Amino acid sequence: MMRNGAVRPRWLCAALVSALPLVFVAGCGTWDKHRDADNPRPDGSVARVAVDVRPDRPAQPGRPIVVSVRDGRLYAVNLVGPDGRAVPGGNAPGDATWSNSEPLGYATRYTLTASAVDAFGHTTTRTEDFTTIARDAELTVDTVAPDADSTVGVGMPITVTFHRPVTDPAQRAEVERHLEVSTSEPVEGAWGWVDDETVRYRPRAYWPVGTKVAVLTSLLGVDFGHGVYGGPGGRVGFAVGDSVIATVDSGAHTMTVRRNGTDLRTVPVTTGKPGFTTRSGTKVVLGKAPHVLMDGTTVGISADSGDGYRLDVEWATRVTWSGEFVHAAPWSVDSQGSANVSHGCVGMSTDNAKWFYDQVKLGDVVTVVNTGDPKAMEPIGNGYGEWNLAWPDWLARSVAGAGTTRPL
Repeated sequence: MMRNGAVRPRWLCAALVSALPLVFVAGCGTWDKHRDADNPRPDGSVARVAVDVRPDRPAQPGRPIVVSVRDGRLYAVNLVGPDGRAVPGGNAPGDATWSNSEPLGYATRYTLTASAVDAFGHTTTRTEDFTTIARDAELTVDTVAPDADSTVGVGMPITVTFHRPVTDPAQRAEVERHLEVSTSEPVEGAWGWVDDETVRYRPRAYWPVGTKVAVLTSLLGVDFGHGVYGGPGGRVGFAVGDSVIATVDSGAHTMTVRRNGTDLRTVPVTTGKPGFTTRSGTKVVLGKAPHVLMDGTTVGISADSGDGYRLDVEWATRVTWSGEFVHAAPWSVDSQGSANVSHGCVGMSTDNAKWFYDQVKLGDVVTVVNTGDPKAMEPIGNGYGEWNLAWPDWLARSVAGAGTTRPL
């Protein structure tokens, strides 16, 4: 989650976790046991144990249970579920409070037993039975992209999809606040909704080269209102590799590839002919394959028309879901560098296509300029087109707004 002022429960690290029936957590120190006649020892313990759960008030799984004591020290706390397993937890410094370090389950009955000792050595124990809330509906993460442990390009956004729609603005704001993005160096960015089930994180500018990124997607116990509660998630980490940016100049019929700001190569290309103009704007590599069967009927071109085609294409790098690729086009070599004759793809010689294929990875950037046509890359829905939105326009898709990533 970005540092935008949102508050999350802070789990206390377990100072001591034990599988024994009671978790003993005694502190060190010297207590003054000297008492004179004017201060006799009390018959019972003066320690008072307080817990923040009640039998008549279901607890929320995502919020830690806190046990505290006055005029004494906690020495044993046991939080047990129906399976008899003790929930891990530990004391804060001073042994004045205890909290569980593991979230609780939904609609589950627990027994909490807490014992404290006062300065006279007298002990007291408090036991509370309570249940956690039942959920009418659960909001859980379905998928996260990019994949864990992958290395991606500087243009790769983070995409989180849910198994159910999120339409209420207040619920969307809670989702954005509880999806945590951490990076090895500070990055300004924002979550934005691309549809009711998908939220995407885009930095304000391209990711810095070499950045390590982690996404925490657990919404467990978050109350989204209307009976909807968050479900479990996970952590996905990935790395940002070299900056590889290709600029396709349709008017000049060239493509220039740069790595980390240095030109690698300029190659002759052909782009979309009239009626099939290549979309202008910024696109992001979605994937690649050494062989792709391209069939014009899949993009609305009749097989019986003069523009119909069905070809096994080599070294195909995909940049839109609608069918734009950068690929080998040996049949148009004579036009490459001088004319635009394709059905919308960026075509080049087989050798150049193989070279480009070897340079790029998921998340690298391909920008098309000088098409002479208003047809442009869609910002939403046809790949990763979010870079075609100005920053204020992207923020209009966010409820929580922009912020800086957490340190990793």
